[in-house]
Amino acid sequence: MANGFDPKTFDFKKQTAAHNLQTAGSGNAKSWQHLWDLGGVKPWQMKYDEDDIRVALNEGASPYGLQQLLTEAKSRGLEIGKNTIKRIDELRASQPEAFNAPINYGTLGGYGFDTDDIKAMWGTGFEDKTSKDFTDALQGVRNAWTWAQDQNLPNSLGVDTWIHNKESEQRTAQVAAHNKKVLDQQMAVAAEQAAIQEAAAAQAARVKGSGSTGVNTAASIKGSRLSITKAGGRKGTNRFSRPTPYQYMNTLGIGTPNSKPTHTL
Repeated sequence: MANGFDPKTFDFKKQTAAHNLQTAGSGNAKSWQHLWDLGGVKPWQMKYDEDDIRVALNEGASPYGLQQLLTEAKSRGLEIGKNTIKRIDELRASQPEAFNAPINYGTLGGYGFDTDDIKAMWGTGFEDKTSKDFTDALQGVRNAWTWAQDQNLPNSLGVDTWIHNKESEQRTAQVAAHNKKVLDQQMAVAAEQAAIQEAAAAQAARVKGSGSTGVNTAASIKGSRLSITKAGGRKGTNRFSRPTPYQYMNTLGIGTPNSKPTHTL
């Protein structure tokens, strides 16, 4: 751990000036045990007491750190002073947020937050670095680390490095996912445009093919009809024209009503 108040290194025999060994033993005691032997009464300074709380606060302990110190004192087999629990309960009532830890920082044997705590929180990790699960888990690590710093718990410098590495991995994955999404959209648009162009080309080919044969088209049918029904060769061909009455009379040599006869009686 790089910083913060660490209960593991706390000296419970270190008291404030008003209650230290020199003062309590009048300079005659060499240790608290010696003072006990001299006086026949166990010195209250050998417990986790209110004076220890004052020393711990001076060393940067937070209310949560004092709670951890209680755990440490019990693990060392120390007695707990009669007012110690009362003092911690008062802090819990007045500063409940200071005891509302996101994780149990003492589960792995330490009192701070390090990469071992991260491993316990992270588990096997997440395959999709763009997923909500990855984001939530990473935010959970950030919250635990920030809370530990706010409470001045021991923190490992490796935590900061780990978080930055995961953030970098997530950004890289997000950029790759975005680029893939854009590419997929572009390919879909291109495929749609190609399909439209292919359909238009096929339609144009069908129209061109039907118009080039001249069979059963409107123009051919109309032309055929005109060549048969129109007399005098005005349209179509004269070969199939039907002669008019006047043309028939001229053929017989009769002539038209207003013309002079051509033969004499």
